[in-house]
Amino acid sequence: MTRFFTSKRLMVLLASFILLAALVGLTLRERENPTWPEKMLIDAFGWMQGAVYAPVQHVAGFFEDMQHIKQLYEENAKLKANLNDYSSMRVRIQGLEQENKRLKEDLGLKSNSVSDLQLIAANVIGRSPSTWNSEVTLDVGTKDGVQKNMAVITANHGLVGRIYEVTPYHAKVLLITDKGKMGISAKVTSDELGYGILNGSSVDVSQTSKPMLEMSGIKLGAEKVKLGDSVVTSNVSDIFPPGLIIGKITSIENDKLGLTKIAQVEPAANLNNMDFLYVVNQAKTGQ
Repeated sequence: MTRFFTSKRLMVLLASFILLAALVGLTLRERENPTWPEKMLIDAFGWMQGAVYAPVQHVAGFFEDMQHIKQLYEENAKLKANLNDYSSMRVRIQGLEQENKRLKEDLGLKSNSVSDLQLIAANVIGRSPSTWNSEVTLDVGTKDGVQKNMAVITANHGLVGRIYEVTPYHAKVLLITDKGKMGISAKVTSDELGYGILNGSSVDVSQTSKPMLEMSGIKLGAEKVKLGDSVVTSNVSDIFPPGLIIGKITSIENDKLGLTKIAQVEPAANLNNMDFLYVVNQAKTGQ
């Protein structure tokens, strides 16, 4: 009971103080200088205002900070979303650029193709390190019109090899750099006597950074044959259409018996980096 009356008295005192301060404020409007009791009352009321105002400001500042943090979080989430969209767009653009480049090469191939060849586009889907210079696997097969012994080339006309095994959905390509199994009938374009047989070279790949070809059986009378000459498939080949680009001569010398010439040929096709190839739809009988 005593506490109730004490609290009640405090409330009455506080209300009286506020009422008195209000009356002082009203009377001050009519006078220029307050009396000393009014000054004391104004100061006391000011201290009370300060005591109440400071905590209120802290609380208000806390909620403002929370709102600012929320805004920063939302902005950060938007920036992350934009970054993800940008990354996805960049990947799509790179893919489109590669596809565009490939299509341009395809267009150049079809408009300048050898003997108006019919082509079957294919992706390289398999290549084993143990047979790196011997074979690759394509994602096309008999359902696409692929047959055994069809030639395989790049978009830049470079001969890659021939189909030696085919299923309805896949085909294996024997590369021109395979040693001993290809036996390509080839011709040096600079000399009408420059015929020979091409196989994978025995030159150490580590010395050239790429697999090479060896053209043997060139007649000694083919005097026009020189370094840098182009080598193509001949018109007497049992497998390949004539005129397919094979590569360029990098060295030439007589064989051990001095009866014919042997040339090292650098393939026109980049056989270390093949993703997209063409099967020439023109099979011939043979090996």
